[in-house]
Amino acid sequence: MEHTDSAVPTPVTALLPAWRAEDFIQGTLDCLSAQTHPNFEVIVSVDLCDDGTAERCEAHAAGDPRFRVVHQTQRLGYAGNCNALLDLADSEYALFAFHDDILAPTYLEKTAAALDAAPDAVVSFSDVHLTDTDGSEEYWEFSVLEGETDPVRRGLAMLNEQNQWWVPNRGLFRLPLVRQIGGVKHHGAGEYSCDWPWLFHMSLLGRLVRVPEILCFKHYKPGSLSRSWRATQAQQLEVYAACLRELWNSSLSTQQKLLIAHPLTNYLQQFSGELVSPA
Repeated sequence: MEHTDSAVPTPVTALLPAWRAEDFIQGTLDCLSAQTHPNFEVIVSVDLCDDGTAERCEAHAAGDPRFRVVHQTQRLGYAGNCNALLDLADSEYALFAFHDDILAPTYLEKTAAALDAAPDAVVSFSDVHLTDTDGSEEYWEFSVLEGETDPVRRGLAMLNEQNQWWVPNRGLFRLPLVRQIGGVKHHGAGEYSCDWPWLFHMSLLGRLVRVPEILCFKHYKPGSLSRSWRATQAQQLEVYAACLRELWNSSLSTQQKLLIAHPLTNYLQQFSGELVSPA
């Protein structure tokens, strides 16, 4: 149901997929409790693991009634855990609050206000400050699509890895609209960058609105899932092939799909040719 009463803050659900995060998840739980947005809940899905992640989340939830903790009885993996959370959410806006991210207290308030002000937008997000495992720091922003209303240009921009496509992955999205995508999907390389095709499809549904402030602080841990992925050409090929699948399953017109598919298929052909060993 679309939110129409401006006097009532739009309901938000923070979705926290957790796995083997006992040593660092408390900061994420605390930052969610500190959010200034007055109408939100948090659902934590603890994937099957053998550390104290579930107990730490339960202890926090006992002190904050806005939290609900779900225990998975079999290992779902990253994509499966995200999809389990999407199935549990029932609000207009939702976001993935990753267990190694710290959100500023105003994150939900400001990103919800940005979506409220942009009915044609599908996701709103902030800039990100990254601290890597070696202590080095980076500043991430995704500004290439600011004000872009053409879904073809949005889709083409999201296919460019140099644009830091992963920044909106921490954004607040319109849950009813995003349900059209059908969740985060595995592809030929498993879970490697499986949120890229998800975000690519999201860009075809509506505008991406940037809140130009650092409101998200990401801290890579030695055990962070993305740190364990090995980037190879074969994996990249599978990710782009998954984007092509998302394109064809989207609601764009055939002409719009072809405008994106033409450069994408050319790249896939070139990329696959580089992987073929000479006879």
